[in-house]
Amino acid sequence: MKKLKYFLVLFSAFSHLLFSQQKNERTFSEIRENYEKMTIDDVNAIPFVKRYIQKAKRENNQDKLIQGYRDGRQFDYQNKIKYADSALAISTKYGTKDDISKDHLSKGIIFYFYQKKYKLALDQYLKAFEYSKGSKDDYHHHKVIYHLGIVKQHLGYYNEALEHFQDCVTFYSAKPEQKLHDNEQFNYKKAYLNSLHQMTVINRYLKNFSKSDSLSQLGYSLTINDPDFTLENSYFLKCIGISKFHQKDYDMAKKDLKRALPVILKRKDFAWSQVIYYYLGKVSEVQNDPGQAIHYYSKIDTIFEKHHFILPEVYRGYNYLIDYYKDKDVNKQLYYTNQLLKADSLISKDYSYLSLKLHKDYDRKTLIEQKDDLEKASQQKIRFAQILIFLGTIVLGFFIRRYIKDRKIKKQYDLLQKRISEGTYNINDIVQDNTGENTLRKTSLTPEMTLEIRDKLAMFEHELQFIKKGITQKSIANKLNTNSHYLSVYINENKGMNFNKYMAELRINYITNLLNTNNKYLNYTIEALAEECGIAARQNFSNLFFEINGIRPTDYIKNRKKELGIS
Repeated sequence: MKKLKYFLVLFSAFSHLLFSQQKNERTFSEIRENYEKMTIDDVNAIPFVKRYIQKAKRENNQDKLIQGYRDGRQFDYQNKIKYADSALAISTKYGTKDDISKDHLSKGIIFYFYQKKYKLALDQYLKAFEYSKGSKDDYHHHKVIYHLGIVKQHLGYYNEALEHFQDCVTFYSAKPEQKLHDNEQFNYKKAYLNSLHQMTVINRYLKNFSKSDSLSQLGYSLTINDPDFTLENSYFLKCIGISKFHQKDYDMAKKDLKRALPVILKRKDFAWSQVIYYYLGKVSEVQNDPGQAIHYYSKIDTIFEKHHFILPEVYRGYNYLIDYYKDKDVNKQLYYTNQLLKADSLISKDYSYLSLKLHKDYDRKTLIEQKDDLEKASQQKIRFAQILIFLGTIVLGFFIRRYIKDRKIKKQYDLLQKRISEGTYNINDIVQDNTGENTLRKTSLTPEMTLEIRDKLAMFEHELQFIKKGITQKSIANKLNTNSHYLSVYINENKGMNFNKYMAELRINYITNLLNTNNKYLNYTIEALAEECGIAARQNFSNLFFEINGIRPTDYIKNRKKELGIS
């Protein structure tokens, strides 16, 4: 009996707590109060989110179920895509077009921010844009525009992206017609700060440094000591640090960048982490601290290797790593060379896909929609729109082709410069002379004749006799006191080419080395360069230069001047 009394007392106490908890959380709002003010990716929210979802399922409440999956997407770092897919599936089946658009956008943000999978992100952004047409939700509309601006910025369309972000800053900073809930006020300010940050970055890319500095100082002042916007504060502090680097205030740049890094790392934003590591590496270079420079640049490679992602702004850090390990560690030099090539290939591949997709599915569709609107107004405007679309398509195609061509030319230029620097560019005998008695020879040349022609031909090359116009195989043979047949045999077997190819290689090698070592030749006309190396015709010279070097002389000169900083 006594035990029964104890049991009843304990049961009463626990049941009171149990029913009290159920009572305290009997509504969806009461459950969400436990976590709605937690920071993004806070795992402590997950148990409450799951309780919210379970309640929505029990009550077959589809609106609340969508909200529950969206909450899971916000707080469960490991399962974001899983929750995003669930939210999208329910909103597609039961929600409005606005719901579907929001869930496509959110899924795209996960791909962009957390995984840096730009192709997948852009696909989701474009779907969000399609579903948002005709929506009265201006906040969401500008959110879509913001993320399309992010992709344009990534592609290097800075002026277009700047217009997107300027529109967003104007909208999010304007006073709303009605009073906003605390959460809405937070979202508006966050969107405003993110847009301001992107404007800061783009103005730096466009070399509008004073504008970039004023925007970063504004953003920093708006977020300092505000616990709700510590990440945004770090972004602006990062921009300030980069600005100080360009102003040669290296100590303060290093200090600001290091202050910004921990919060950005904690948020797992490895894109901006890469940028900070890059500029910390640059500071270390300037301060003659190779150990620290290697440390920071290798951090960039660690992120690239783990996430298969790199920004064009930072991959030049590989050049330092390659140069540092040259003659020190051939394995590491080779590793970082391969990494640089992988990074270059990844960036080029991403650019081509994203550029075509964005212009085909967004910019071109926008132009077509504008055409349809104009069609209702007047036939004259229709013709104008058609011309605009046609010209826009031509311009787009031109820029894409030019970009791809420029990338190929730059790659060929780098390969040529590498051959020159490594000493593998000039013509050498491909077979070592061997005059031993047991040597089997393929021709009628005696060992003595082979050695004699080799030495005389070497003198012919050393004295640059090949740059004279009008020389022939016969004239050279006479000069070398041999005959044309023997000379042809020697060149074929020991140089691996016929006479005409041999002369072309000598002349193009000669002029290429002049262009690479003496800047005055970079200002010569193509005709003058052809004259300099003994080639009679401009077109013949250009064709031979391309055939041997894989790049036109005009393109080589352009890239060489760019590398040397010559206008």
